[in-house]
Amino acid sequence: MLSGARLSEPMAVRAIESRRYPRLFPPTERSWAVESGKRQLMYILGIHTGHDAGACLFADDTLLAFCKEERLNRIKNDGGFFRLQSVDEVLRIAGIGRQQVDAVAFTRMKFPVSCFRITTLPFRDVRRKVFGQQRDRSLGGLIIRHGNLDASRFLDFGKLRECMGLRADAALHFSNHHRAHVLSSLRYCDWSDDVLLVSCDGGGDAAHYSAYLYARKELRQIWGGEETLLGQPQNPAASIGLAYAFATSLCGFKPNRHEGKLTGLAAFGEPRVAAQIADLFAVDSEGRIDSPLAGTKAQHTALRQLFQGLSSADIAASIQAATEQVIVAWLQSLLARHPARYIAMSGGVFSNVRLNQLVAALPGIEEVFIFPAMGDEGLPVGACVDYWIATQGLARLTRDRLRHLYFGWPYTGEDLLGAGERLGFRVDRSPGHVERTARLLADNQVGAIFHGGMEMGPRALGARSILASPARREVNDSINKRLQRTEFMPFAPYVLDVDAERVYDVDARNRYACRFMTITTRVRAEWADRIPAVVHVDGTARPQIVERASNPLYYDVLAAFKRVTGLPTLVNTSFNAHEEPIINTPEEALQALADNRIDFLVCDRGMVFPAGS
Repeated sequence: MLSGARLSEPMAVRAIESRRYPRLFPPTERSWAVESGKRQLMYILGIHTGHDAGACLFADDTLLAFCKEERLNRIKNDGGFFRLQSVDEVLRIAGIGRQQVDAVAFTRMKFPVSCFRITTLPFRDVRRKVFGQQRDRSLGGLIIRHGNLDASRFLDFGKLRECMGLRADAALHFSNHHRAHVLSSLRYCDWSDDVLLVSCDGGGDAAHYSAYLYARKELRQIWGGEETLLGQPQNPAASIGLAYAFATSLCGFKPNRHEGKLTGLAAFGEPRVAAQIADLFAVDSEGRIDSPLAGTKAQHTALRQLFQGLSSADIAASIQAATEQVIVAWLQSLLARHPARYIAMSGGVFSNVRLNQLVAALPGIEEVFIFPAMGDEGLPVGACVDYWIATQGLARLTRDRLRHLYFGWPYTGEDLLGAGERLGFRVDRSPGHVERTARLLADNQVGAIFHGGMEMGPRALGARSILASPARREVNDSINKRLQRTEFMPFAPYVLDVDAERVYDVDARNRYACRFMTITTRVRAEWADRIPAVVHVDGTARPQIVERASNPLYYDVLAAFKRVTGLPTLVNTSFNAHEEPIINTPEEALQALADNRIDFLVCDRGMVFPAGS
């Protein structure tokens, strides 16, 4: 592999404080360079160490940096340990050190055994602490065991600050898993009233579901709060997220990673046992979900029996249809008791883009939003928002819309081209790279865009995206072969904001969600046959709507392609090979080019081609 070069610390400062990267901080957002000259900012560091571990950094209630651990250590969905590289990465992006952090917002995750109070630890962990073994222990597990939410009873805050290199007065905050999910979506929807906020996933803090209502400037919990840690855990057998993960495993895929494959595979099967699965999940008039079964083992036994003899496609179709039925029934029950015009969603179950399409179609719903880092990787964001609300009050929380997700290290086009020259690639700095990119794509070559900071969340959205023409269905198979992928869904498309409604079934309900590729829509009939590479067998696609202000290069490439071909959309698939995280650095992008994953690279300063081409 090519070695990974890193930029110097002062570059991070200049990236934040100058206007060198206007695409990362559009004019509609706060300029922290100006704000910092007026008053002292509060830097809040968010951390989650479970699966999909990562970190983020806020200045007051505005997100500055985000990094998922897998993007640094190159281990897909990695987590389960305390010492994260991503913590130092988000600080590097913002140009500050640990001593400048004012507060750290954690989930109730794993912490080093050495930071726990010895009297609260099980005997095996006491021995580890006494003998200095560097092992991690779950705070959440101890809270459940002792029925006490006070983290200071279990953790020695002084030792934890020292372990992390923080100031002695740095505040420490511990956020509920599902509340963090919900608050991540609350922060980035600007609806003033009648908002239903829901989260659903495989489980966290002894819960699988939560629901809140935002109305009359107040946030009210409906279900799924701290009570689950204090003796009222939700029944794991009632978790549709765990059921979907189990079906994923039965189909030969990895749970907590490949559920999206089942979503695509479902269109090729028949939902033969969907009704029987849905019967295992009872939705009551209070908006709660339970099951006649008790525990995960009972759920898995029942599902295994229902799935016996079915093909993988029929298993996928059955669990997909059942999930849709259960979640829609849950939301309808909640809405009957708590009328709302808007729905904000978070948690891993809402990575299901087909489900989200049905939610947007519910009667009376005017708009939906899915937090783009909807899985556990998004928990650090919600934890920081939770701390801000806890200390400053809900009324002081800024609630505006996300304009972009480019919160990684702000690499420049020169970083890519310079690395390409050093490593012997053919670099082209001549003008006209946008038009040339469009013509190469029209000629059915496969390129990749490398632009600024990598995206927050699981989707490639124009910073680390592979691009191709949508005109031929066969491009899916050829790209998947080059990337060593096996997929059942077509590639997702992206479309210019001015063309979105005429190509896809986009309206006020789903347009915001479509900015981040978190929902499927119907493809309009007059376009379906012209862009087959991005249309699924059920007639839907998962489009990304792009505005030029957020990513001029990405926008201009498609605009040029449209001029050349008449087609208003391009393939966008994530820039990574099978089972690899999306690439981050210029060197990783160049390695993909060297490995023939793509034909060329484009950035805002030029293009890179294989050596000798």
